[in-house]
Amino acid sequence: MPEIIECESGSYPVVDANGTPIEVGNPVKYEGTGTKGHVTEIICDSEGAWAVIDTKNLLYKMETLTVLEELEAKVEMGEREFSTEEIQEVLEKAEEEAKDVKFEDSNLESGG
Repeated sequence: MPEIIECESGSYPVVDANGTPIEVGNPVKYEGTGTKGHVTEIICDSEGAWAVIDTKNLLYKMETLTVLEELEAKVEMGEREFSTEEIQEVLEKAEEEAKDVKFEDSNLESGG
């Protein structure tokens, strides 16, 4: 049986969209945007029960979350050294793209 959180506004089950119990520390996914993270806090207010997810530090309604088995670790980007040729290619490409840009007064709007 899922945990029930008691608030002034009523009692709310602490379960995800599939009826799986949610606890602090669980890895979860917000189905609306695909945001993933761990639950850091469970709170309630007059609108229901909410979970705080560590990656965004935002409140999510319990019924919009799905508990995950585990959360994949993010791959961190390290430093990379570029060769002179690679840098030159990027600069030449940027220069070519800049030649194609037209600046016209018709694109401007005044703010006053």
